[in-house]
Amino acid sequence: MGNAVKVSFSAVTHAGTSYTVNNDRIYANGRFIHPSAADYAQVSLEMVDTRFFFALSGNMEDDESGVSLISDLKKFHQKALASSKGINVKLDDLVQCVEQASNLIHSLSLGDNDFGDKRPSFSGILIEEGNIAAVSLGSYRIYKLEGETFKLFVNDYKRAERLLKMGIISDEQAEILTKQQKAAMEEGSTTVKKSDIHPLRPGTTYLICSTGLSDFVDEDTIYDILASEAEPDKAAGELVTEALKKEPDEAISALVIRIEEAGEQYGYDDDEVRPGPPRTPSIRVQPRYGNVAARKRQMPVDVGKIAAVLVLVVLAAAVILGGYRLWKLFSPQARDTVVDQDQTAGGSDTDRDDLSDADEIPGRSDTTPADATNGNDDTGADDNDDDGDEGQTGTGSGTGSNTIGPEGTKYTVKAGDMLMVIAKKFYGDESKYKLIMEANEIEDPNKIFVGQELIIPPAD
Repeated sequence: MGNAVKVSFSAVTHAGTSYTVNNDRIYANGRFIHPSAADYAQVSLEMVDTRFFFALSGNMEDDESGVSLISDLKKFHQKALASSKGINVKLDDLVQCVEQASNLIHSLSLGDNDFGDKRPSFSGILIEEGNIAAVSLGSYRIYKLEGETFKLFVNDYKRAERLLKMGIISDEQAEILTKQQKAAMEEGSTTVKKSDIHPLRPGTTYLICSTGLSDFVDEDTIYDILASEAEPDKAAGELVTEALKKEPDEAISALVIRIEEAGEQYGYDDDEVRPGPPRTPSIRVQPRYGNVAARKRQMPVDVGKIAAVLVLVVLAAAVILGGYRLWKLFSPQARDTVVDQDQTAGGSDTDRDDLSDADEIPGRSDTTPADATNGNDDTGADDNDDDGDEGQTGTGSGTGSNTIGPEGTKYTVKAGDMLMVIAKKFYGDESKYKLIMEANEIEDPNKIFVGQELIIPPAD
């Protein structure tokens, strides 16, 4: 899908505190919301496509005459989807569609003294092949938050106020400019304005709102809510809630559109729009002036990213510690210990065969003590005879004496010796190797080494 864009959209509308009928109409990329008598309505969408159209209109319907901007918008959208023309051509078609409906509503209201309170208003956003543009009529507004820049996307009514508070113009110049703007607004109340065409940037958020929201919620609050990176449905709900606190006497509507993904991974070619650089969160400084739109603002602290950095630091420390322990395990000293254990656990058959009577420890008899087995001296001797070479291989003691005196005896560990084999040799019972462990304070029966001198205690 070439030039596809992922968009998250949410719209919330409320009839206000005084109105019984909600005259706002929402068009969400082919879906309509006609709240009418409902106090509250909400819709949320998440879509991936190359073309989108979102709009908010107010007082653009006349049931008696059958004039309906929403019906005209549906026809425009269907035609735009089927057309291969560029966004600039479709933007002009949208301007013509809105102007036609506005002129019809205006002509039907001639002689109506209350028309000023029901003046038609419209704001819409058109997305086409990686580009975005907007159309606006009346007092409905479109805000744009890109990175740390927050401003009106089209039809900037507060230019004089902003320039004055930034110190660019004087009070006298601001007064003159304000009068000119008011005159232009009165003269062009039925004139549709359009924005320039801009490339899409991932992470950019757009807000379409009615005067019930923009007149009762200051721009600092709007910025804080949009910059909090809350989901569009939550942000739209919070904006309407803030407006309801001021008890406005007109409908309140908020449409939040967030560009989630746009660019290379969604099919952009090399000569198409590329995603902008990621936003860098920073601590937001309290602004010197309120309601200042087009200026740089700092983002609030991102606690989640700080926590992620701390987790990475902890993981890095754990990896370093684990690497150090592995180094100690496989260091030359550790390998020497392993070699000693291997020699203790078992020697070669050649070493066992080469053992001689010279290796015997003096003082041992040729027979196993009777009190260590069943009290029969011949039995111990028979056991040794039955063991034959196997007994010599296990102990490496040859045919020396195995007699244990009242105070015990001593034995030097040979290659291939194990405590169980030594216990078998002296006690005739392998299970009594624990006596040797206790006498020599050995915790692990496998950790004896060649040349170690062991005390062989009496069996009783």
